Amino acid sequence: MAGELLRIRELTTGRFHGSALHEFRLQIFDQELFGLVGLNGSGKSTLAGIFAGEIPVKQGMLFFDGNKYDWTVQKISRTFFERVGLYVVRNETRLIGNLNIAENMSISFTPHLRDIWKNPGKQEKVVTAVLHEFVPTLKPYEKGCTLPLAVHWELGMLKAYMNGAKLIILDRIFEFCSKSEQHELFTLIHRLNQKGTSFLITYNKVAPILETCDRVAVVRDGTLSAIIHKDDYDPKLVALHLLIGQDYIGREAVRKADDKTEKKPLMEIRNLCAGVELQNFSFTLYKEEILGISDPVQEKTTALLRVLNGSKTPEKGEIYVHGKPVVFGSEHHALRYGIGIVSEKFFDNLFFRDLSTGDNLILSVAKRASRFLGYFPSMMEQYFRRRYPTEIGIPGQLAERPVKFLEQDLQFILALHMRILSGAKVFLLENPVRSADLVTRNMVYQKIDSLRKKKMGVIFISADYSELDGFCDRIIQCDSQGIIGGDKRP
Repeated sequence: MAGELLRIRELTTGRFHGSALHEFRLQIFDQELFGLVGLNGSGKSTLAGIFAGEIPVKQGMLFFDGNKYDWTVQKISRTFFERVGLYVVRNETRLIGNLNIAENMSISFTPHLRDIWKNPGKQEKVVTAVLHEFVPTLKPYEKGCTLPLAVHWELGMLKAYMNGAKLIILDRIFEFCSKSEQHELFTLIHRLNQKGTSFLITYNKVAPILETCDRVAVVRDGTLSAIIHKDDYDPKLVALHLLIGQDYIGREAVRKADDKTEKKPLMEIRNLCAGVELQNFSFTLYKEEILGISDPVQEKTTALLRVLNGSKTPEKGEIYVHGKPVVFGSEHHALRYGIGIVSEKFFDNLFFRDLSTGDNLILSVAKRASRFLGYFPSMMEQYFRRRYPTEIGIPGQLAERPVKFLEQDLQFILALHMRILSGAKVFLLENPVRSADLVTRNMVYQKIDSLRKKKMGVIFISADYSELDGFCDRIIQCDSQGIIGGDKRP
């Protein structure tokens, strides 16, 4: 039987930018693949933040590799954790863009390997050997800025392995990957695990983790809810009682009945061409309709979004909104025409990141709600600062903090409601539920369906066809070669 590698007892934190942990406990064994799942905001990233040295601990005991540490009497930094062999790779982990892979991999070598950094020839030789063994498709001279995010996280794991990591914590990296990228990451995890490295993987979905991990801990409201073994997994039990703690009603297919009456289109795009990615792209969106666009490569939809937010000028084609031809010079033009764009590619432009949720909501509705001479009613201001955030699923304590501290799925919900308050009638939503847990996902689906019932139109863009199937009224498919398929009913 494998020996114990890590044990946490009575770990308690205060509430900072994340969720608090209360008397949290955990045990991981040598060479084990261990999962940690929970709803967004349950405390998964708080635990990763502790081992990254970012979140202070009130009390708790840590046993790692046979040694005992007391958080109550000593401050344990990230440098200390890495020195004993515990590394964290997070969603925010990035390579230095203007350095190549070999240089990035050598920067954080432990002191006894630091001579590799001083010798470029030896540096490239060692990194080449590691890449050839684990990720043969990568070359040591490739620049960090040219690599996709999934590769940044792969190299983060390899960097930890080269530094002698005994346990690597992976925090929320799979929520932002395609299925092929997830497969590559899990393949690397298994190979490093065979070399003796243990892993703690956080995720908000149970099934994918149990395909890799033998045991999964469920965390709810900052405490350990249960330990699940692969053979005992019951999806309904996990959803109803462990993750949420109450009955949960999932979404149902909301496919509307065929309407034989003629409806005027809300938006039409005819033979739009913008670069090699977008050629002769056409579709029509009607009132009370959810139109899905499935684009696994996401080249065509990215080009379309850039045209509509004014950052890309089309070579030819026509765009009609409410039957009138329009030209987009900026995202403000889109809002002026009644089009709300919520895309993960343009998150920095969706709101003011250093302002609170309430401040952002007030700014989005200020022009429509202000009275003569720009006076904004104080009662309305209090409503948008205090009550409205709670009504849309953003807790009061988080709503008072800058938006940049919200989880990405909560940022998406905020951006969507800001576009609603701005008066949009047509919504382009890109990957709205990719990083969401099952409760937030259900909330997003209900909100999208409510937009349709209010006689609005929604264009739902996703790389995952299963997110569209059974929910959208029609689906446009883009294949890997960039060819547009016809409208299709699910």
